[in-house]
Amino acid sequence: MSDKPLHGQLVDSALVAGIAARAARETPGVLRLATARSHVFARLRLGATQSWRTTAGWAARHSGDPDAPTLRDGVVAQIHDGTATIEVDLATDAAWNALDVAAEVRERVAQALHATGITTGPVNVTVLAIERAPGA
Repeated sequence: MSDKPLHGQLVDSALVAGIAARAARETPGVLRLATARSHVFARLRLGATQSWRTTAGWAARHSGDPDAPTLRDGVVAQIHDGTATIEVDLATDAAWNALDVAAEVRERVAQALHATGITTGPVNVTVLAIERAPGA
């Protein structure tokens, strides 16, 4: 048996992204989560200035790297030093005030992550579109 301590991590960026996506989708006034290609490319360029490992995490998630950013259903999540940073891109219903919906998404995502014990840093919400709900 080795004297080295075992280090495990049950929370990774993919789990955080999934929790955040669910909380955002369940918020009244949210039609859908969607990532603009321009946002993805901008974030990739930003990641390129940090390190190749981080940028590679964008392009193809490495199974051995729980801190690599994860893009899922319009949500980007990254864990750095035990704190999750979340970016949510969404489309809102035109019948709702987009600023109020964005604020509610931010609050619900933070609450959902806090309820699971995940330390939450910034939760940034971008409204990419304001549309009429189907059938409205």
